[in-house]
Amino acid sequence: MSAHIRPPSQADSTESADFCLTPEEIKKGRLAYEACLESIKPGDPRRFTGEALDVLAAVISGGVCEGRYFPWQQVRGYHVALTLSIVKEVGAPSKIEALLCRNDDTRKFQQVADRYTVKQTNRMTSSLKRVIEECRNLGFLDDDEFELAQPRGKDDGKPKAAPERTIVEGEVRALIAASAMDTSCGGPRDALMLGLAFSGGLRTIDLVNLNLDDLHFDKKTGQVTVKFKAPGAKRARRIPLRNDQLIALEDWLAARGRKPGALFCPIARQEVTAVKRMSAAEMRQLCDRRGEEAGVLPFIPNDLARSGLLAGEGSKRRARASAGEGALVTVSPLYGDRDEGEREDEQIAARIHFPYRARPGL
Repeated sequence: MSAHIRPPSQADSTESADFCLTPEEIKKGRLAYEACLESIKPGDPRRFTGEALDVLAAVISGGVCEGRYFPWQQVRGYHVALTLSIVKEVGAPSKIEALLCRNDDTRKFQQVADRYTVKQTNRMTSSLKRVIEECRNLGFLDDDEFELAQPRGKDDGKPKAAPERTIVEGEVRALIAASAMDTSCGGPRDALMLGLAFSGGLRTIDLVNLNLDDLHFDKKTGQVTVKFKAPGAKRARRIPLRNDQLIALEDWLAARGRKPGALFCPIARQEVTAVKRMSAAEMRQLCDRRGEEAGVLPFIPNDLARSGLLAGEGSKRRARASAGEGALVTVSPLYGDRDEGEREDEQIAARIHFPYRARPGL
C-alpha cells in the first residue's frame, strides 16, 4: 500500500514534491477528469471509470484527493507503473477503501475482496490512459510530456536512453519504492544502494568499494554515517543516513550478516552466499531491473550520483535566493474554512510526494 512506502527524501518543498495541489493545477485536473467521463457511455461504464480514477487518485495521494480533484496532468510514467503495481497487491482493496473513508466522512466502509480482479485492474489502466490523453487534448501536456506520462514496461519497444541523462527526485523515489516492495533480501540492499548513490553522490565504484567498517554510529547524536573518501581527496567525508535508509540498512545487515568486508554483496538464489564485492555489471543489472519495475526510463548507474549532486547544488542555490523571505503555501480549493490545526494539515497536503508518506498520527 502506498501509505506504507517510504520515499528517500523527507523534504517538503514545492521543488521536490511530485504533485502540487494549487487551485490552478486542480482545475486543470478536474477539466481532464470531466472530459474523460464525458467520453464514456453513460451508465455503468461511466460510473466504473469514475470509481477507477478515485482509487488511483487515492493511491497516489494517500487519500488526500479524489479523482475529481487530482492534477492528472502531473502524472508521469513511473507514477503510473508504481500505482498499477500497488493496486495489484493482495489486500490492496481494503487498504484503499480505508483511505477513501478516512477522507470522506459520508462514506461507509464497504466489504471488498482480497484483491482486485484482472478486469478491474485493466479498467484502471485504461481509465488512467484515457484521462492522460484528455490532458493532452486540452493542451495541458505537450507531445514530449505526454510521452513521459506513458507507462513503461518490458514490451514498450522503446530504445535504450543515451548515457548521462538527469534523473529527477520523483524517479528516485519510484526506484526505491519498487525495491522496498521486493520482500527478498535484495529489496533493502537495492533501496540502500540507490538512495546512497543519489543522496551521497556515490558512483558505482564508490558503492562497491564500501566496507562494513565504513559505517559509523555516533552515540551522542544517534546518527549513522557512511565514511567515504573520494580518490585524490585529502579528507574523507561522512554521509548521514536518513530514516528510510537506516531501515533498509537494518534489513540488509540481517541478511548479509556482520562479517567484515564488502558492505554490498551479490545475491544468489534469494540469499547472500558470500561476503564479496559486487561488480559494475551487477550494479547495471540492478538499475535496469528496478528501473523496469518502477517504470523509469533507462539510465546508467552513475547518472544517479551526477543527478544527486546537481539536485543538491540546485537546492543550495534556491535556499540562498530565498533567504530572509517567507514561504508562500497555496492551499487547494478542496478545503473550506478550518481551524488552525486543520490548516496546517492542508498546507502539508498541498504538496504530495509519491509514493505517499503518511503524516504522523495517521
